[in-house]
Amino acid sequence: MLYLSADVGGTFTDLVLIDGESGRTMVEKVPSGARGRADSIATGIQLITKEAACSPGDLGLFVHGFTVATNAFLMRKGARAALIVTQGFRDILEIGTQRRPQLYALRQQKPQPIVARSHVVEANERLDAFGRVVTALEDAEIARVVAAVAALEPEAIAICLNFSFVNDRHERLLQAALEKALPQVPRYLSSTVNPQIEEYPRANTTALAAHVGPIVDRYLTDVEAQLAAAGARCALRLMRSDGGVSTPRAARANPAHMMLSGPAGGVIAARALGQRLNRDDVVTFDMGGTSADFAVIAGGEPRTVHERAIAGQPLRLPSLDIETISAGGGSIAWVDRAGALKVGPDSAGAVPGPACYGQGGEAPTITDAAVVLGLLDPNRYLGGRVRLDAKLAAKAIREQVAEPLKLTLAEAAAGVVAIANAQMTQAIRTISVERGLDVRRFSLLAFGGAGPLFAPYLAAALEMAEVLVPLHPGVFCAEGLLMSDIRHATQIVHRRELAGLDVAELAGRVTALRAQLERELISDGIAPALRYFRLTGDFRYVGQFHELELNLPMPGESGWWDSAHIAERFHAAHLTAHGHSDSDNPIDLVNLRLAGLGRIERPTVTVTAGDAPYEPRPIEQRPAYLTRGSGFVACNHYDRAALFPGARIRGPALIHQLDSTVLVMAGHSAWALGDGTLAIVAEERA
Repeated sequence: MLYLSADVGGTFTDLVLIDGESGRTMVEKVPSGARGRADSIATGIQLITKEAACSPGDLGLFVHGFTVATNAFLMRKGARAALIVTQGFRDILEIGTQRRPQLYALRQQKPQPIVARSHVVEANERLDAFGRVVTALEDAEIARVVAAVAALEPEAIAICLNFSFVNDRHERLLQAALEKALPQVPRYLSSTVNPQIEEYPRANTTALAAHVGPIVDRYLTDVEAQLAAAGARCALRLMRSDGGVSTPRAARANPAHMMLSGPAGGVIAARALGQRLNRDDVVTFDMGGTSADFAVIAGGEPRTVHERAIAGQPLRLPSLDIETISAGGGSIAWVDRAGALKVGPDSAGAVPGPACYGQGGEAPTITDAAVVLGLLDPNRYLGGRVRLDAKLAAKAIREQVAEPLKLTLAEAAAGVVAIANAQMTQAIRTISVERGLDVRRFSLLAFGGAGPLFAPYLAAALEMAEVLVPLHPGVFCAEGLLMSDIRHATQIVHRRELAGLDVAELAGRVTALRAQLERELISDGIAPALRYFRLTGDFRYVGQFHELELNLPMPGESGWWDSAHIAERFHAAHLTAHGHSDSDNPIDLVNLRLAGLGRIERPTVTVTAGDAPYEPRPIEQRPAYLTRGSGFVACNHYDRAALFPGARIRGPALIHQLDSTVLVMAGHSAWALGDGTLAIVAEERA
């Protein structure tokens, strides 16, 4: 079976084709084309299948990751949506919360609501906190609300009524009436999108789903048309924010799950690589042209969060816990009024790009600094497809960094790299050390075009165990798209004190959730033998505001419910996360979360037995400035395509490949492992 994945970025679309029988892997990069369009999909399929001597009709599975939903929200180019709320809550999105982005600023600028107040319609209905009807939703009121919504001519409708997460009857009544009156307009219910307590995050998440829903629908229709035009008849799957994949039907039903589809693939690929190499504790580092993304895999599983802010607004759905900072190859270096050197957040982007691209860019960037220091070979960038101009890079660094700061050219370039490294090091501390993890026992898995070049600096600063570089770091996110199962998730509020909890009631509610997800998996065509479920619960000390999530067994499994054991696990988790715990404090169960997954066929990675260690011959030797104060030192250069399992490269060295450059510092060695991964370790550990 042939497996294909495509990860669409702002500049390039990365494609990976894997032959499930031979294990052969092929990669391709094509321009992404117009924003929000899928034209690059057909182009990429034609190119990569031709190179593989097969036809698009031979493909068995196509998995796709995209940023259309994220871009539509950030640029506010989504659908014109209407929002229906309980009477008295028209200003819910305007008011938001009392959290201040800048605590001591006299003037605050709140994010603009995703639905304007003029497009919010109130419904005269009310439920109490237990789901009991206080004010019934009468037929006449339904007709009035439908007429008011129709007059707004919306492209999508969000419905968020108070306490619908415990009783969704009123939301369903409005949905049925709107379906008759406006059948072509998609509707999104908070009781489906985010059935959870707290009105504002639930309303905003539902409104966000309505805002991006028609955009996602149009894009998926375009993708399906492009696949058909290319002659591909394979199944289409889509990467979700939480690391699972979705069918087009499920993606259209809740498009908010697609908000962070793009970076999730790299984390899933990292989990698979860690399992393959018996590395359970990994920090992922994905550095591209504009930003750097970091995530933690602890105990073999990536960490997830259930709420995050995007452009200052809450999105309350499960997503992989990814920290992003504006540190990429195109990040611009500049000197502020006080004479301090800064790097980012502005980026030169792909056009005009860094000064060394020769496309009109004049601002000095991290890439320009790397060229000046000899870390990037101008003649081998992107396998020689792009020639960098070292003179333009030096000119930009000299005029805008070195001369204002009265530094030499090399010192200025090294300063740019050092500041970028300090920012990225702090990002790793944020997701590891500040969350109770000892980062020194973690491996740093580097990918993206720039990750393998800067990872050794970060690992050294944090005393991490090693640096791992996959075989194809530049398209690693696209590889990860082929390593996930179909996923559906649901949740309910189930607030009970842990001690004395009614286990039979709990089992009944979990069974009902499972039946709901079974129906979703049946709709996706997943056979019973391929379905499995994961149950978690949100717990907190009585009186606390924040919760911790714990994995739980399913009803019927061995040790299904043991309150004492769960309490012990919660105390330990609280100690790790916050540095303290209180075994005498009672514990509340707040939410139950259930994920229903369906196994899909996926390619296997061939791992060969390591050959006897050998030291390959370098293709050349050139000087490079590796660390501040060391000056330029002789550095061996290698071609990664010529390395085989067992190869050992002693630093200082640079390893070149089409999609990245790998740095090996002095005093370190890079080992080629059986799956093609490079492991870079200090000599005393080698």
